[in-house]
Order: sequence, then structure tokens, then C-alpha cells
Amino acid sequence: MSRYAHYVLLRVQCFGGMFDEISPSPASDKDKKKALVKPITSTNLRAEHLDAAKMLLKAGVACQLKDGEECENTAIAVERVASDLIGLCGGVAAALNRALKDSDLKGADPSLIKQWCEFYGEELSPQTRSMVKKTTPKLDAFGLFLPSRMGASVPQDVLQRGLKLESTDSKPTEEAEGNEAPEEDDTKPGVQAGDDAAEVAEAAASEEEEAVAEEGGAEEEYDYEEEYYDDEEEEA
Repeated sequence: MSRYAHYVLLRVQCFGGMFDEISPSPASDKDKKKALVKPITSTNLRAEHLDAAKMLLKAGVACQLKDGEECENTAIAVERVASDLIGLCGGVAAALNRALKDSDLKGADPSLIKQWCEFYGEELSPQTRSMVKKTTPKLDAFGLFLPSRMGASVPQDVLQRGLKLESTDSKPTEEAEGNEAPEEDDTKPGVQAGDDAAEVAEAAASEEEEAVAEEGGAEEEYDYEEEYYDDEEEEA
């Protein structure tokens, strides 16, 4: 019963009614005009709702009856939890079908829709079905029955289209990276990229020696001219 109490408190804090925050309900003309302004990832399939749905699923699955816990009160509690998870599964399925019915996402975040599809296909739907399957025989002894149908579901082709949204949108980025301009070659003229460090050092040393030799030759020539002028002054 403590696990059931935890589920009830979490359920009240996160969602109200039959998951109206997630499941799209029939809207009036005014609501339709407002809905056209905001994408579905800003209304029904928000990131906050996804986090809350994950926590609620975990708390609900933990309410499964263990051996020796069967009684009328616990059976009623688990029956309510299982029925509630069926409603959550149907609400998420209805929202995903609405978001993926057209190729145009109408401004919705594709990565967030993909996360919802992963949550529905890998966690919500299989864990809810498993809980219903394991709980049904225990509830039959107390005259309690769960719905035989899960309600709305996401077709497999629609679910796969939602799972591929992020990879499809990343292709232009990869192509743009492939079209980047090649980097400029910073190697100096006369020195190839494959030259060894020793060859580069020898080339630099020979250039320095030639420069020193040229400076020395200029100094000798200048000294010679000074001696020539000194000899002329002595003769005079």
C-alpha cells in the first residue's frame, strides 16, 4: 500500500484527469487557432511531461503484487494503477499519432518527438502490457477485470518514422561539414611537409653561414679602402 500511496501522490502532482495534458482533446474553433500558433512539443508533448510520464511509469510498475500481498484492498489498488497506465499509454499514442500524421512537424522539435517515440516503444507500451498480463490472473480471484484492449496505439510504420527524425535532420549538418574549405598550408616555400627536422636545421644553418660570410666580405672591403686612403696621405 505504501507503493500505491507513492504512485497516487505522484500522479496527482504531475497530471490531472485522464492525462488531458498529454492526450489531445477535441478543441473548439478558438482553441484550434491557438493550437496553430504553438507546436505540439510546446503543448501536449512537452519535455516536462515526458519526465513526469517516465517517473509515473516506474512508480506504477513497482505496484505489481508480490507473492503473499494478495488481498482485496491491494487488488483494488493494483487494478486502478494498471488501468491508469493503460490510459497513459493511450494518451501518449494519440499525441504521437497526431504529431506524426503528416510529414510536416509544424515547428515541433524532432529530437523531442523522437524521445517520446523511444519512451513509448521501449518502455511505456511493453511494460504496461507486461503488467496487465501478470496482474490479470491475480485480479480474477477477487472479481476484478482489466480492459482487454489497450486503446489507442501507434502503428509500427509511424513509430519508425518518429524514431528516424533526428538522423534525417542531421544530414545537412554532415554535408556542410564535408564542404568546408581546406586548411591552408603553413609550410614555408622550399621546405616540403615530409622533410626531416635535421634537413630543415641544416638548411637554416647554411643560410646563416652565407649571411655571415657576406657581412664579413663587406667589412674587409671597407677596411681595405681605409688603408688605401692612409697611404695616399703619407705620400703627400
